Amino acid sequence: MNSKTDSSHDEQKPKISILSILVLSLFFGLIVGAGTDKMHILPVALVAAVILYTNREKIAAQSTAQKPHASSEPDPQLHYAWPQNNQFDCVVTARPYQPAIQQIVQQQEAGTSMPVFQACLVPDESNPFDTDMVYVTIHNHTVAFLDRIQAQHFQNLLKEKGLSGQTTLCNAMISTIDAGESGNPQYIIKLDLALLDNEASDSPN
Repeated sequence: MNSKTDSSHDEQKPKISILSILVLSLFFGLIVGAGTDKMHILPVALVAAVILYTNREKIAAQSTAQKPHASSEPDPQLHYAWPQNNQFDCVVTARPYQPAIQQIVQQQEAGTSMPVFQACLVPDESNPFDTDMVYVTIHNHTVAFLDRIQAQHFQNLLKEKGLSGQTTLCNAMISTIDAGESGNPQYIIKLDLALLDNEASDSPN
């Protein structure tokens, strides 16, 4: 029985195919040959093939771990969800993340203006420049962050509820402001979150 278990476990291990190993080996050989002498192509390719073959499981495992996870909606049962006030007057800093926001907007169905999203508020205490940093993600894309004052108030709310360092949820809206001279739409993120200071970092003056 143990042998069957071990064999099934080995079959589940990620491995690089022989064809992939041959292609990569030939690629390495061609690169070295182009830089030195064509006579080196075959020996280099052979050595590369042996190295890749003996380490194929480690390489495949690292490649699998580095693949981005498929986007998934956060589970409300696993994270605390802030009460819904339907105010959306907490505007957070979204300027650095315009391409990600535009991608989310383009994925929405036509005619659904200002849809309500479920956003994750992710504290990042490891940030060397600001230990109060809180990022906002939608559909697994970082779309904004709380400015320093907002983040400090938010961190205090987390401490009051015994949720320090934990990811929490709230509703969010994406809207546009005047495109200006560039002509490209500028997106802002509005959170349905009651903070003491809701100064709009990206709101128009």
